[in-house]
Amino acid sequence: MKNLVKSFVMFFIAFALFTTVVYAWFTNTTTNEVQPVNVDVMRRDVELDVEYGKNGGSYTSFDEPADLNAYLQNSLPADYVNIRVTIKNNNDILAPDMQVELSLKNIRSTISDLPYDLTNFFFLENANIKLTWYSSLADYENDTSYLIQNIGLDTISNDEIIYQGLPLENYRLSNLFDYTYEGENLVVTNNIGILDPTNLPSLHILVVEFVIGFDPYTPNDGTGIQNGELLIDGLYSFIGEEE
Repeated sequence: MKNLVKSFVMFFIAFALFTTVVYAWFTNTTTNEVQPVNVDVMRRDVELDVEYGKNGGSYTSFDEPADLNAYLQNSLPADYVNIRVTIKNNNDILAPDMQVELSLKNIRSTISDLPYDLTNFFFLENANIKLTWYSSLADYENDTSYLIQNIGLDTISNDEIIYQGLPLENYRLSNLFDYTYEGENLVVTNNIGILDPTNLPSLHILVVEFVIGFDPYTPNDGTGIQNGELLIDGLYSFIGEEE
């Protein structure tokens, strides 16, 4: 890819703060930093914004980890967090397309004293990523899109997992991890590709939406449950010119 720019932007404020106070499962640090967008990206004039909604409510955005933590402090099993990423290519019409990619990186949980993994208790609703395309800022402001796509993510396995007599979500985070085969061996990395490399023409706007849910049958007892942590480094963007 020509002039690839990798701007490691922690849009989710180091996503470890996602529902930080739910049963004290998440780290409560507020020292995470939002990394600055690479200056080359700024010169290319690509604008990105991340907003959050809760259980289908109105969206809001956050600049500080503590603010995001406070927003999510009352989250409980069966809650949903709606996430919307808006990418605007503000470059001149004659400029080459920009290629964008989004990925959740380094999803993991702390070791507990119970036989469970918190990456099994959070899921991506229907494994669906919704893409809405606009050909201009005016169309975006008028909500006049020219294309809506629903992209389904692949699961690693269709095998059912039963925990305390109840099935876990098939689209649990751990079952959506990126994977490849080396010969007959399955190789899994604890990342989830939200948006594969996608060309965004000049003056166009792409809105990426997905929903992360909290399994309603999550057990609420045991020291492992209450002291465990789900950690996600962030939503990373990769931005560069079309090949």
